Amino acid sequence: MRRAGFIEGAMRYHRIVCLIALLLVALGIYALSTMPKQEFPPFTIRQGVVVGVYPGATSNEVEEQLAKPLERFLFTYGEIKKAKTYSMSQDGVCYIMVELDDDIHDKDRVWSKIKHGIAGFKSQLPAGVLALVVNDDFGDTSALLISLESEEKSYRELESYLDDLEGRLRRIESVSNLRRYGLQQEQIGVYIDRDRLAAYGIDNKALMAHLFAQGFTTAGGSVESGGSELPIHFAASYDSEYEVAQQIVWSDPAGNVIRLKDVARIVREYDDPDSYITNNGRKCLILSIEMREGHNIVAYGEEVDEVLSEFRASLPAGVAIDRIADQPKVVGDSVRSFVRDLFVSIAVVILVMLVLFPFRSAIVAAVSIPVSVFISLAVMYVAGIPLNTVTLAALIVVLGMIVDNSIIVVDAYLANLDAGMSRWYAAVRSAKDYFGSILLATCCICIIFYPLLVTMTGQYLDFLKDFPWTLTISLMMSLVLAMLFIPYLEYLLIRKGLAADRSKAPKKFDMLGAVQRWYGRALDWTFRWPRLTMLAAAGSVIAAVALLMGLDVRMMPRADRDQFAVEIYLPQGTALGRTAETADSLRRILAADGRVKSVTSFIGTSSPRFHMSYAPNMPSKHYAQFIVNTVSVEATRQLLDEYTDRYADYFPGAYVKFKHLDYQTVANPIEVRFRGEDIAALKEVADSLMHRMRSIDELVWIHTNFEEPLAGVEVRLKPVEAARLGITRASAELETATAWSGFAAGTVWEGDYALPIVLKDDGAGDTPDRIGDRYVATGIPGVSVPLRQVADIVPDWHEGQIVRRNGVRTLSVMADVKRHANESAAFGKVAEILDREITLPEGVSAELGGIVESDREIVEPIVETIVAGLFIIFLFLLLNYKKVSLSVVSLVSITLCLFGAAFGLWITGTAFGLTCVLGIVSLMGIVVRNVIIMFQHAEELRRNRHVPARDAAYDAGKRRMLPIFLTSATTAVGVVPMIVSNSSLWTPMGIVICFGTVAAMILVVTVLPVTYWQLFGNAKTNSDYDTK
Repeated sequence: MRRAGFIEGAMRYHRIVCLIALLLVALGIYALSTMPKQEFPPFTIRQGVVVGVYPGATSNEVEEQLAKPLERFLFTYGEIKKAKTYSMSQDGVCYIMVELDDDIHDKDRVWSKIKHGIAGFKSQLPAGVLALVVNDDFGDTSALLISLESEEKSYRELESYLDDLEGRLRRIESVSNLRRYGLQQEQIGVYIDRDRLAAYGIDNKALMAHLFAQGFTTAGGSVESGGSELPIHFAASYDSEYEVAQQIVWSDPAGNVIRLKDVARIVREYDDPDSYITNNGRKCLILSIEMREGHNIVAYGEEVDEVLSEFRASLPAGVAIDRIADQPKVVGDSVRSFVRDLFVSIAVVILVMLVLFPFRSAIVAAVSIPVSVFISLAVMYVAGIPLNTVTLAALIVVLGMIVDNSIIVVDAYLANLDAGMSRWYAAVRSAKDYFGSILLATCCICIIFYPLLVTMTGQYLDFLKDFPWTLTISLMMSLVLAMLFIPYLEYLLIRKGLAADRSKAPKKFDMLGAVQRWYGRALDWTFRWPRLTMLAAAGSVIAAVALLMGLDVRMMPRADRDQFAVEIYLPQGTALGRTAETADSLRRILAADGRVKSVTSFIGTSSPRFHMSYAPNMPSKHYAQFIVNTVSVEATRQLLDEYTDRYADYFPGAYVKFKHLDYQTVANPIEVRFRGEDIAALKEVADSLMHRMRSIDELVWIHTNFEEPLAGVEVRLKPVEAARLGITRASAELETATAWSGFAAGTVWEGDYALPIVLKDDGAGDTPDRIGDRYVATGIPGVSVPLRQVADIVPDWHEGQIVRRNGVRTLSVMADVKRHANESAAFGKVAEILDREITLPEGVSAELGGIVESDREIVEPIVETIVAGLFIIFLFLLLNYKKVSLSVVSLVSITLCLFGAAFGLWITGTAFGLTCVLGIVSLMGIVVRNVIIMFQHAEELRRNRHVPARDAAYDAGKRRMLPIFLTSATTAVGVVPMIVSNSSLWTPMGIVICFGTVAAMILVVTVLPVTYWQLFGNAKTNSDYDTK
């Protein structure tokens, strides 16, 4: 007895097959509502910052004594990417931006090792280095930014409300880190009257030491009593500013005392801030809420909403709570939009099937779409693959492809019926005959994406790693359905072939019949002019390359958000008050626009990371940033179009940068780096380049990362006079710091709230000419002398910032590009100037950064991916055909997809980016599938039935055109919702696949038959096979 194959077995036991399919579909429906949802796959931000505090040191001293040795120490760790690690040395502080290698996945282990090493390394630095702080949370992205604001309440009262909110939020299991921003520390200010202090003969150093000792806590010991040990505790010296004021600072044997209030003014106050935050002009505090990895961010947002609603109800009048950034809402809207597009795509593909195919045939093929999608979701759910825009995009891209296998099987079934086979046998043969071809084509489409997992590294790998798996799961599920489910379904529903249907309805318009007639005439023409046909195909490839070369290149696009950022830069050294005035003026302009919902201002500091690729800037008084929320994504685009150029240089001495959030990690698109140790030579060549760059119309805000030179005051102690009076550099610095900046001399504790006691000079003034009049204490008790008596005071100019990159001084010339200008073209002009007009001084080298460096980092692995994918496909083809020539022709045929893709991007004005590459790779797989379908048929006729090559090629075109046309049509229309969605990230891929599939289909069915004939036309065979 003949043994039944698995296809016939599935038909015989169709109830079991249908039951399994039904259960998997049910699991997929369940998974759609419960599986983790994210906007993007989890990213590992491999960046951190090491901050060194060195008070009183100039930027040059910070660089030489802190930055350089710290860099050398950090570079001993092999996990650090040296080429991307750079330091910024400023007055009294050093920031080292550290980036780990792309292959580091357990970043916490690496940062723990670095922290441990730095703790021991600090002892090797100058004694004046107060602290080294490692912030490895620099890359953590906030899921929610909540503002707590009030005009009436103090910062301390707002902080107490924030304590309550944090306590409520910690009860949510999915909440991880809670971070506060904008806090202002209340303090007790002690403003010393120098005249009274001098009149009483009280030494300033003794006064500070006395207050510091009163605030110091140490062990009081313990005493044993009756076998018990009783600890000894001393009551706090200060409970409020009153006790501070009553502190005795001098007494004599006669009982006369002088209290602190007799020589100083004591007030409870908020000091002048280094930075602060407002929301819509009202003072506020910001709470950043982060989510634990692996949770559903949409469900997380709903839980937080419940807590916020309860908390809002408990707030007193005059205190408001608002959302500044809401990632759960963004993700929810994005996922819902993609799911909607997915089901719209399913409906569109089914509609196309109904139009092009006979009704029953269309139903059979169309059933495979929702069944395959839901089974794929079930498998993804079991495999732990989350639902995000990347995996959803893969499902939409593959939507047209998953019906292709079913179309091929149904088309073969109809042909078998027309050939006189029984329905059962026709169904078995329709799947069995094409199983090898379909399996090979499906494997080729799948395998071409997997080199991405090897060649890509870092964030790009994090972004794309689920794409190949999702695509493979979907295509393999469609293959299984086409082999095991569709044969019985077509046997059950389709009883007649196409010929029978057409004979019974001759007057009805037949779309497929018309397409076949038009194609027949085109195929006849190509066989009459074979060389011209092949020349036209080569011309299409050349035209595609020309079109691609002329496109704007932006590998990572802008984000679709109903918010944007604004950055305000003033000259370094600008006081915070002036920065605040400029920022408030711009805030009022924005707030007056009805499309703006809110403006959150960060004055002197940067916001937390509220978007994955938007890195915060380092705090500085000359810098401010806004988070602007708008009414819609379209409103964001309109505002940026209107305001970017209008207000860039609107405020004197300030540059305003309107930042459209994007997925690129470069701060400035244009960057040229000059490396060398001679600052004067670096500045000379940078000035020369900047002068020429100003002639490029597309460029704005041309600047360097060394900032402007800073004016200062240098105090040069006279060695002899200072030594004679016992005055040291440290004691003099302490005196000037107390006068103009304040000195923390103790702490008053009110429960868990610390109130620093800060000593300042009352009316010290801010003018530099008063520095010399400042009295400094000598080594002789009760004796002070003016600073000018022991020091020369001269003006001083020094570098505002010194940058080192990869251990070498690096001065970068940077610029922004006007909105909608071609960044690649603008950078090309800069590179041409650098190459032709700039002569580098000895010891100075140049390199390109910005988008050129960023694109180069991603283009190289993309090229490697494509080459590796093509090589794997070639091996598959070679194993299948066993002919090098046919395998090479099949591989070269992949280029037929390029013209449609390039034309689509060019005609729509779309920039070429990363998702376009994914689209082209998808097209390569689609073309390979069509080539295999056609060449397999021709090979079957020529080799097994001994049909002449010309006749075999002609018949392959006529017989395989229909499934190729149908599969191409469904693939093209399947991505139309993706195009219509106008997503900056995924619309380019939809355009590439839609236009590329249509153009490739036309070229494949016209060029490949002729190519096959020309390739094997000299082979002599005899056959009576009828190709009519």
